[in-house]
Amino acid sequence: MNIKKLTLSVVAALAFVGVVSAQQSKTDESVEFRPHWNLQLQGGIASTIGESSSFGDMISPAIFVNAGYKFHHAWGLRLGLGGWQGRGVVVSPEMDYSFKFIQGNADITLDLTSLIGGFNHRRVCSVYAFAGLGVLHGFDNDEATAINAKLPASPNHLEYLWDSKTFVAGRFGAGVDFRASERVSIGLEANANILSDHFNSKKAGNCDWQINMLAGVTVRLGKNHQPSAAYQAKVDEALAIAEAEKAARIAAEKRAAEEKAAAEAKAAAEKAAAEKAEAERLAAEKAAAEQRHAALAEEHSDNIFFRIGSAHIRQSEAEKIDALVEWMLSNDEFRVSIVGYADKETGSAATNAKLSERRAQNVKAALLKAGIAEERIDIAHKGDTVQPFEEPSKNRVVICTLE
Repeated sequence: MNIKKLTLSVVAALAFVGVVSAQQSKTDESVEFRPHWNLQLQGGIASTIGESSSFGDMISPAIFVNAGYKFHHAWGLRLGLGGWQGRGVVVSPEMDYSFKFIQGNADITLDLTSLIGGFNHRRVCSVYAFAGLGVLHGFDNDEATAINAKLPASPNHLEYLWDSKTFVAGRFGAGVDFRASERVSIGLEANANILSDHFNSKKAGNCDWQINMLAGVTVRLGKNHQPSAAYQAKVDEALAIAEAEKAARIAAEKRAAEEKAAAEAKAAAEKAAAEKAEAERLAAEKAAAEQRHAALAEEHSDNIFFRIGSAHIRQSEAEKIDALVEWMLSNDEFRVSIVGYADKETGSAATNAKLSERRAQNVKAALLKAGIAEERIDIAHKGDTVQPFEEPSKNRVVICTLE
């Protein structure tokens, strides 16, 4: 897509936005934005960016006549014709020269104040920005030609010297308008035109810039507002809605009273059912948790067996204690009950009582050494008063029961 087609597409899109998005005035919602034309006359100073030691040497007069069409409260188009004079300078020896040009512009304008604050048909001050394209035709470059004839070879030579030449410029700028009356406004504007390196006849390896500082007067051709159909439609709609709401409110109040009684009865029944279901659920969860706890306790409980007459923990039994420790360290909600026993068929009752106690104490000591907190250990000993197993050799044991 070339630049011409792209520009036309953007203009068409912005025009569509203007048609479909009427904007009511911020100071009077009974009126809305109305598309309109305006004429603008601007005059001021211009400067062709150069290398002169004096800024004043580069200043030239400038004048523009513009016609604009504002199709949206923020967006518009502007076509302009103007120009006058550009300037250049040779550095060594320093000599300045002037040339003439005429310029045609096509800009898209954006009213920043309306964009941010909305349309106000009585706004006193508006700030705007714009961007667009320009076509400049330069002529009467005799001063540069005469200077170039006197200059030595490069770098002072004007390598891009022309007699008459047409340039395409990209341009942008900003301005401010002050409302003087219903149709007239006074404005200030600054804009910049970006041109090829050939514009001032000098080769610089970068773009040339033509800067304009302008003051002007703008006359609007027609009003910028009209009666708002949307506002009137909104008023009519509000009246109709108010009548409908009144009738609906009376019917709704009657229906609400009936529904309230039914809803209260239903809510009471649902609450009772929910409370019952919640109680049953909690009881089931508690029972399941207790069941799981008991199953895990049973699964990881273990018996530590000893040799006859001994309270020494053998390696094979120490491994059981290690497994028990590992489980308890990972499951701190469990505690362990340690009960020591002795074989009734071996030794006296007094000896077996002391032996079962030592066995239980040794298992407790192993647990403590492995990092199990003492408050998680319950300890007891039965001697030979209780025989948990039928086989006598198995009663030489400490039973570790997780709880």
